[in-house]
Amino acid sequence: MVGNAAAPAMLAQLRFSIFGLLYLPPNLPRCVCTWLFRSFQFLRAVLGTTHGSFFFFFLGLVAQLIRLGVVTGQELIVDASLLPAWYKADPDATWQKYAKKAAVFGYKVHTVLCRQADLPVFILVTPASVHDSQVGWFVILMAAVIFGFRVLVVYADSAYFDWRMFKVVHDFLHAHPAINYNLRRAGKRKLATPFFLRQWKRLVIYPRTDIERHFAWMKRYFGLKYYQCFTLLRVTQFVLLTYSAALAVALAAESYQRPEFLRCRASVLASL
Repeated sequence: MVGNAAAPAMLAQLRFSIFGLLYLPPNLPRCVCTWLFRSFQFLRAVLGTTHGSFFFFFLGLVAQLIRLGVVTGQELIVDASLLPAWYKADPDATWQKYAKKAAVFGYKVHTVLCRQADLPVFILVTPASVHDSQVGWFVILMAAVIFGFRVLVVYADSAYFDWRMFKVVHDFLHAHPAINYNLRRAGKRKLATPFFLRQWKRLVIYPRTDIERHFAWMKRYFGLKYYQCFTLLRVTQFVLLTYSAALAVALAAESYQRPEFLRCRASVLASL
């Protein structure tokens, strides 16, 4: 268990020892610096509990997979998935309603996925009412800054079509934002050629579907949706442990030189 006195030391270890020098570009806008400062303050508060050890354990597994060359971080996908609350009177859970779908009371797991390995590199759990665009740019920036990724392209759906996302991806990460756009946002139909639609699906829509398969794997084979706890910190701990289990399976598959199991996690679990 990590005490309050050890929190600054562990933050410094995260900054320098484990992942190398944490480089912050000098031209970061004020809002980005504020978000980073608040996030490290939140981590400092969390490190006073046992949840900090789970967070560093998750990041340590990602670092090991980066060292082995499994995770490259060149192509990142960001998306979120809803988790219904286990306790109906959960004080931290909120309601979220999507069009033509039933309202969900619970939490939202924001995930950054490495497309080459189909493995998560950063996660953030929020109440379900938090919109994807409010934290999407932040989790992408945190993943790239902590691990020093040289990002080439970032895939996302139309919920992340936001100026902050484009500014972080294009201006600070110098990557290509492959973000889907809903043509009906303007309230009228737009015309597109069949060639444009084929290329748009091939370059923007289809690569992003990997993260939807990832959420299905996590919920079916790793029990992401079968948690029995409440409050934001406890749910975050459960999500960190579940994602760490997926990374541990990938690390075991790579250690035994069976890379085909990285995309067939059900086979790994069945053989244990």
